Amino acid sequence: MVSSLKAILLAIRLKTLIASISPVVLASFLSFKYGKFNFILFCFILFSSIFIQIGTNFANDLYDYLKGADNSDRLGPTRAVQSQLISINKMKKLTFMAFLFAVIFGFPLVIKGGYPILIIGVLGIIAGYLYTAGPYPLGYNGWGDLFVFCFFGPIAVCGTYYLHNNSVSFPSVLLGIILGSLSTSLLCVNNIRDVNTDLDAGKRTLAVRIGPDFVKGLFTFLLSLSYILNIYLIYCLSLSSISYILFFLLVFPCLYMIKDIYRLKGAELNILLGRVAIYIMVYSVLLFISFII
Repeated sequence: MVSSLKAILLAIRLKTLIASISPVVLASFLSFKYGKFNFILFCFILFSSIFIQIGTNFANDLYDYLKGADNSDRLGPTRAVQSQLISINKMKKLTFMAFLFAVIFGFPLVIKGGYPILIIGVLGIIAGYLYTAGPYPLGYNGWGDLFVFCFFGPIAVCGTYYLHNNSVSFPSVLLGIILGSLSTSLLCVNNIRDVNTDLDAGKRTLAVRIGPDFVKGLFTFLLSLSYILNIYLIYCLSLSSISYILFFLLVFPCLYMIKDIYRLKGAELNILLGRVAIYIMVYSVLLFISFII
């Protein structure tokens, strides 16, 4: 039982859940400070978003193995199906259950937000499953970056803000672009690391289609864009001068990670993957602090 639970937690990829948690938490707090806020609504949004990502991670674990992208040459973290910690049939059931929970938690949101939220929820679940599954998997045809940017950025942030206020604000759009850029930078590192195994498996990510150097440039652009837009966000929200000081400190890890994307190779990029995840968490905490000081 314990080993089975550990395998499920491994497949959930807890460290990656920051990509679905941050947009909901920060958009909700933005709404709390500058608009309306409903705690019960916040909980439903958060759990629905988390379960969509968990379902996506489960499907990714399963279909990357079935399509040959996850094999003995894998450089990234351990995958549950590839390591035979979870059977194929069990992972299919877990994927279904995760998306089912997303629907259950999302149902009240559709009642509150109407057709726009229904469309976002349905597209989120379908795109999450089709990221690696189906006859035209998004992640295997170079659409993964756009998917991650949209659904973990503007759609998640603006959708959350809309549910609280029945409207979308310019700061929520800015925040969505910032978080979408940060989440996509995670994918950039992942795709650069796996470029050789993805090529062998027929997974045509941008790193395979255009080349790792292009994705390194994209990583640099996204990190830089997120930093610059955040300064503009602070200005738009008229946050205290302390906020500028707090975020000035982030320029150093930002520059260090840009250096790392050109310096690290192969499995070494797992270190950078962890650093980007921590960077997103630190950014989220600093923005949260900026809202309350």
